[in-house]
Amino acid sequence: MYIKRLKQKAMLLIVLAGFLILLIMPARDSREEEPPQEGEQLVIPEEEEEYTAVPEEVWEMPGADAKIRVLILAEDGGIHHADKELAREYPGELQYFEEEAGWVIVNEVPLEEYLCRVVPSEMPSAYAKEALKAQAVCARTYAVWQMREYAYPEYEAHVNDSVSYQVYNQIESQETTSQAVAATEGQIMLWEDGPVKAYYFATSCGSTTDENIWEKGDRKQTPYIAGRRIGTSENDHDLTDEETFSSFIRKKHEGDLEISEPWYRWNCYVSLDQIRQNVATWAKARAQRSEEGILLKEGDSFVHQEVDSIGEIQKAEIQLRNTGGAVQELLLTGSDGTMKVTYEYNIRLMLGVPGGEIHKNDGSISEGGNLLPSGYFVMEPVEEEGTLTGYQIYGGGLGHGAGMSQNGAKVLAEEGYGYDEILQYFYHEIRLARLE
Repeated sequence: MYIKRLKQKAMLLIVLAGFLILLIMPARDSREEEPPQEGEQLVIPEEEEEYTAVPEEVWEMPGADAKIRVLILAEDGGIHHADKELAREYPGELQYFEEEAGWVIVNEVPLEEYLCRVVPSEMPSAYAKEALKAQAVCARTYAVWQMREYAYPEYEAHVNDSVSYQVYNQIESQETTSQAVAATEGQIMLWEDGPVKAYYFATSCGSTTDENIWEKGDRKQTPYIAGRRIGTSENDHDLTDEETFSSFIRKKHEGDLEISEPWYRWNCYVSLDQIRQNVATWAKARAQRSEEGILLKEGDSFVHQEVDSIGEIQKAEIQLRNTGGAVQELLLTGSDGTMKVTYEYNIRLMLGVPGGEIHKNDGSISEGGNLLPSGYFVMEPVEEEGTLTGYQIYGGGLGHGAGMSQNGAKVLAEEGYGYDEILQYFYHEIRLARLE
């Protein structure tokens, strides 16, 4: 009996001791993760491999190691420099031509190095990768197209470094843009048996046009640059019709790719006196460069003349629109004559608002320049005490509006489009090839 009680007491002491141990042990935090089971491994997802198209077709002229010759313009926009010193460093080789008016400087540079300083000068380096790659292919294609002949044969220069061709070396090469050039190395766009005219511009109004906006443009030769609606909005409206276009440009359309971009819509005021000043500044110079751009009325016809005034401006009227709604002809009536202005660049000059205010889509205000932001606009007469004083202009887009919209490309890239898909979106039925 004694032994039995002793065993019971011993068991009781063991139970009490176990209970005390449990009380003094630290409680386990319920948030603590369970340790991995034997055989399990922590898997770190690999970064998705960057997509790059691999064109099968080869284009041989120029070769992959081609060099482009770029005439460097002086600060005043002319070709002559006061001396041989340049404000920026340039890759490749600089060649100097001494003339009575000053130095002409040409930069001979490998094509791919040239592009590394064109792409960041033409498109913000912070844009999505696929947009930058699309820009690189556009810039390379445009350069190859220009390299078929010399723009400045006396200096054997294919292009200059300005917006007349492609902006070059205004911004130094950037990591993201150089990566885009490298990722698409040698790739260009072809249509039928040659490189395309890879025009591009900043922002669309929701519509693009064809190259008939320029005097030497011929839409029959470049069907890959055709007017189209940019986005998912309805495409069946004839924007060459004045009433239809007026309704279009005064509204924002939910399906437009660039509806959130600052230059998607804008408006400004241009006075009759400002138009008179624009005519005095630009008409004669543009007539010298354009056979059909500046025409004066003689009897029932309009003829080419170099003139810098038609007197006080009495009226301005849009006469014709090109594909997509870009203004093609503008009629200016003055006290001393009537002038027909044709093609988008000339028209934008005659309605420019240097020093004026341009109210943009995002509510901000920009200072106007010599050029109206685009050729996509309508004009509403403004009167004071019953007398016409000028026009309120309602417009959209920034740039000429033919080819690829750079901000449209940005939006498409953000939506997941590859650069080859972006190019196919803006250039009809083109194909990619590679230089060899």
